[in-house]
This record gives sequence, C-alpha cells and structure tokens, in this order.
Amino acid sequence: MSLFQALLDPQISMRMIHFIGAVIAVGAVTATDSMLIYLHFKERFSQALSKVSLILSMVIWVGLAILGFTGAFLIYTNPEIAQGTFFQVKLALVSVIFLNGIILNEKIYPRFHDLADEWPEQTDAVSEFERRAAIFGVISVAGWWTIMLMVHLKPYMPF
Repeated sequence: MSLFQALLDPQISMRMIHFIGAVIAVGAVTATDSMLIYLHFKERFSQALSKVSLILSMVIWVGLAILGFTGAFLIYTNPEIAQGTFFQVKLALVSVIFLNGIILNEKIYPRFHDLADEWPEQTDAVSEFERRAAIFGVISVAGWWTIMLMVHLKPYMPF
C-alpha cells in the first residue's frame, strides 16, 4: 500500500490528524508552562509572556478540539477501542488534564496577565501566584506527557 493509498483510508487519516492535534496541544502546553518557570528567573519579560500565554492557551484548546473530534470519529467507527483498559486509563488522564486546563484558562492565565506589571518587584501576590501556577502547570505538563508516553509505549504495556 502506498502512502497516498494509506492516507485515503479514513482511519489512517483520522489517526494522523489526531496525532497532529496532540502535537499542537502538547507543544503549546510545554511552551506555556515553561514560560512560567522562565519568568521565575527573568522577570523583565512578564508583559510579553503574559500576552503569549493567552495566545498559547487558545492554541491548546484548538489542539484539544482536534483531539476531541478525531477521537470521537475513531471511537464511532471502531467502538471496541473504548472497551480496553488502556483507553479507559488514557481517558481518565485526559479528563484530569481537561479539568486542570479549565482552571488554567479561567483562573491562572487571566491572573498572570493581571500580575504582569508587578512581576519585576516580586510582590507577595506574584509569589503566591507562582506557587499556585506551578501546581497546575506540573499537573498539565506531567499529564500531557504521560499520555504521549503511554501511547508510544502501548505495545509494551500490560493493559
């Protein structure tokens, strides 16, 4: 089967698009959460990075939307996928990441934007924000990368 023929297969095409959505989301998550770590050491970039984080937040949601639509198609056309333990563990992690993402999007990133002017002074509000953002950021990055590793290591997993 040639590459062109393979891409005409809806299952293969959707899996490719699903993977692309994952790359988009994981890349944006990693960049956004890395910026918060970077800001701890380079406070002067707070204004610029607060604006970039809002844009990257939308990129993450685009990646999630792609994952949702393609995932729904893959499950609809191949329902036995949803019966396996692997899928159920992955979906549980996705649910945690999704809820964490809502908190990041609705609470953390707007607060980051509000505090950007105070960042160079390292006020108490900035310090408190850094602690909270770190918790949600670690959940986000660890969750996304755990799922990516799970998918790639699936042939070696017992479930």
